[in-house]
Amino acid sequence: MPMMNRILIVDSHALFRSTLRAYLSQEPDFQIVGVAGSMRDAIWSVGSLVPDLVLTELTMPDARGVEAVAGIKRHYPEVKIVVLSFHRENEFMRRCRDAGAAGYLVKDAIHDDLCDVIRAVLRRKTYLGTDAADGLVPDYLPGSAALGEGYGAFPQLLSPH
Repeated sequence: MPMMNRILIVDSHALFRSTLRAYLSQEPDFQIVGVAGSMRDAIWSVGSLVPDLVLTELTMPDARGVEAVAGIKRHYPEVKIVVLSFHRENEFMRRCRDAGAAGYLVKDAIHDDLCDVIRAVLRRKTYLGTDAADGLVPDYLPGSAALGEGYGAFPQLLSPH
């Protein structure tokens, strides 16, 4: 029997929550321990349900999502967080990553990889999606502050083939 990964789904839209729950419940290694429709309920649920992973929408009616991600990580650092959002802007992705989210998916880009992304994040990997990669990879390219000195020669190491 596979190890059960405990997942909390947080989204302000009931139909989306129930669809995600039905979809993810089909996976033999996922146990949906709860759903929440607000950040207030989500934060309470993390403490009482002890999920391994929180799959959360970024825009909630009662809280700023990035602040909620940071709050969950501050109080429950062992909990993994994957953000689902309509926001494609690099700044949202960057702020979520910096707040402690290990995954970021744009809602209209969700497809069959969702389960693989969840499993990767549960294995302590980071997944920021193709939209995020386009926006965040420049943070780590030559001349970026994220790399520091000495990385300007990296492109010369690549083969032209």
